[in-house]
Amino acid sequence: MCFYPEHTRKTMRPHPRNARIKGDPFLPGRFIFGDSLDDKGLEPCEYVIHTEAPAFICRLVGNDDTPFVGRDAESFASAMLFDEAENITLYVCNAGFRLFDFNFIDEVPTAGALQQICDEAMQAYQRLQEAYAERESGYRNREMRTGPTEPLLPAERTRHIQSLKDKARQALEQPWMKMQLAADVQMALAGGDQAVFTEAQLALMDTPDARQLLIGTARGSIAQPEVMRKDGSIVSFELWALPFAFTRSQGGVWWHFPMLEKLEVPLADALEVPEKSILWISPTLFTLEMLHDRACQNLIHLAPVMDAGCDFAPFDPDASRATYEAARQTREPQRVLAWIPFLIERGAVPADRVRTHARRALESAMPVVQEAIAREMEYEEAELFAPQPWWDALENTVKAWNRKRLATSMALLAATAGSLSGLKAEAEYQPEQQAYDLRLHPESQPTLEVRVNWVVQPDVAPDREAAYADLAACLAEAGIPLSERIGRIH
Repeated sequence: MCFYPEHTRKTMRPHPRNARIKGDPFLPGRFIFGDSLDDKGLEPCEYVIHTEAPAFICRLVGNDDTPFVGRDAESFASAMLFDEAENITLYVCNAGFRLFDFNFIDEVPTAGALQQICDEAMQAYQRLQEAYAERESGYRNREMRTGPTEPLLPAERTRHIQSLKDKARQALEQPWMKMQLAADVQMALAGGDQAVFTEAQLALMDTPDARQLLIGTARGSIAQPEVMRKDGSIVSFELWALPFAFTRSQGGVWWHFPMLEKLEVPLADALEVPEKSILWISPTLFTLEMLHDRACQNLIHLAPVMDAGCDFAPFDPDASRATYEAARQTREPQRVLAWIPFLIERGAVPADRVRTHARRALESAMPVVQEAIAREMEYEEAELFAPQPWWDALENTVKAWNRKRLATSMALLAATAGSLSGLKAEAEYQPEQQAYDLRLHPESQPTLEVRVNWVVQPDVAPDREAAYADLAACLAEAGIPLSERIGRIH
């Protein structure tokens, strides 16, 4: 049913019964699909109306297996057939549809022309069924947008790095330059060349205050993004996350779950987000490895992409899906740590309210998250954690993740060795994994050992020294000395 918007409603006068029909109607769609009633109720078939020349009406049924040349073809195939016994022409295709009882309004087309029209009708019908399925499931497939990833030419990259370093030093001495620094950082993160920001912050090691200002500006740009819309208005957001851990027996991990959109209403209700404020869930989740791969820099694209009504794709969706489908054919038990980002309009929900309503938020979110993940990817067990501001969610979850894995490994070692007395610990940093390879073994039994990956928190500037200090403090509580092994480069 169509309704006129309030501002377009006008006063209308009655139409005299004997007057000719006036007005310029909008032309209908080319194909119209629908049901019909007979004296027994709903007919067992649907109808197709072709509104353009040659205009016709016909019946449509599915689950058709009429044999024809091309029925078993992998690509789409169709045929026009003539049933001599019934004296009717019918159309069949290997998608399982049959069109028959063609009633032409004016001209009668050739078999070839009619077949082409019917092919197009079946394509439209399948799109219609997809739209129905999306409507019934409560979500829609949105446009996927990726961020740039092309590296700059060496000379241009060097110039950008130097400019970023200079702006950070200037902003440290002249606070009014911080606005310019924020704009330059935004451009560096969004530009696609990850090395620009990374090398700029590393080059400021000799100026710790300027380096921290640069890193803090980048973290703020991601955690509290601002989006300028086409009408010139600016919307300010806060980036939050629901940490999510799950196990899989197959290889590969998928990252896009359109049904997560259904989480927006129950989560907004649980957190008591004001009715006119925004809460948007990202259907794209980010695993630990994905965040490390881009040093969290591509998160700068989340807010503008989501504000435009699209989904952010950290990788090419088609290529990534093909890789995932190949990997899931292998058996590779794994436990995955990930985060489901969501945006809240800035100031709409105080942090203390989120903490107060955390349990209610989890209870409302978990069934939706489980359904959304299961629709796209197989998993065994899953654990959802309370919503937190983005950087808090990363820090707290990684710390809990590391400690849980360490405790599990130590319990396994205790069961094997009989006790945990006299344990020694040795850690070696693995750059490709962004983690410390921790080796635990009794001093008297060096061959009896367990190994644990103590991961570094993902960040725009990952701090491996902080991760090592956290590991040392954790082991010190258990009275276990830690030594670091420096890997040799041959």
